[in-house]
Amino acid sequence: MGKTMTIGKLASEVGISVETIRFYQRQGLVSQPEKPLNGFRQYHFDTIERLKFIINAKSLGFTLNEIRTLDNLSSGCQLFHDLANTKLESIKNEISHLHNIEQNIQALIDSCSADCNADNCSIAKKMYR
Repeated sequence: MGKTMTIGKLASEVGISVETIRFYQRQGLVSQPEKPLNGFRQYHFDTIERLKFIINAKSLGFTLNEIRTLDNLSSGCQLFHDLANTKLESIKNEISHLHNIEQNIQALIDSCSADCNADNCSIAKKMYR
């Protein structure tokens, strides 16, 4: 059968909480082994790789639904490529939006005199327009 471990040991190996593993199980991303009559569920060591895949995909900004889509390996690399391209475009759009916000806030700060009072604060006046 291969090496197995409890959910606590699995969580420790991967660096996440037991509750996170249970959440992924409820989401259908990680299978839950059968519980023996007397004892604890035993997770196969392959589950470590599965959880690392989920964690790494999440760190790249992929949602759980997108990760489910990535599970369809029968589609080959094209699926990964298309989804990664879509994610990259989304991130570029978000960066652009945040850059615009940054420029607007910087313009507010540049127009402000820090020693003004509430009645003549240029930031407050622009915010109330």
